[in-house]
Amino acid sequence: MRYDVFRSCAKWNRSPASGAVFAILTLVVGLSAGSGPGPAKATSTDPALLVPWTRIGDIALGKSKARVQREYGSPGHGFHVIQRYGNALQGFYRLHGSKVVVTFYGDHVGEFAFGTPYYRTTAGFGVGSPIPLGPCHRTRRSRCDHLWRGFVYNAWSREKPCGCWTKVGLGRRSLPATSDNFLKPWFIIYVERGRVTAFDFDLKYVD
Repeated sequence: MRYDVFRSCAKWNRSPASGAVFAILTLVVGLSAGSGPGPAKATSTDPALLVPWTRIGDIALGKSKARVQREYGSPGHGFHVIQRYGNALQGFYRLHGSKVVVTFYGDHVGEFAFGTPYYRTTAGFGVGSPIPLGPCHRTRRSRCDHLWRGFVYNAWSREKPCGCWTKVGLGRRSLPATSDNFLKPWFIIYVERGRVTAFDFDLKYVD
């Protein structure tokens, strides 16, 4: 996962023309929802389902690159490449008036991130939904942690809070959001004024 990348990209859906400049991917700043090639071919058939916290539409963590690109598009044919690093390929699809970032780790989906309200759980949870901060809970890491469905608020950057909910690992409760767990799955929900603005789900924090 690239936190600085998606923290900037999370505003695409609300303000496509705005762009926080970040060091590695300055090209993204100039990409607005109305520029460049049209939407990926799967826009009209893409399921609106969000499956916590592993899938949106037909894009799922661990799904084969070939299957995703066959349905949503390959580089130059719906998939807009942002960068390549190691065996990873990162880019985005234009879907539902926004951009869905997908990173392929080798031959499989390793990360996806999105800020469109199109995808929702069967209970209706998605971008725009509220997440209450709730009361403080004493934990091993803090005298006052805010918890929600296994996520911890501002779990991994006390000096520069992300304004997000983070869950590390696949258990009911989050593992510590530290470098010791960078190879575990990470799930991040960005919020603003108590409502969800974007999601970023990753099989591992670094690859």
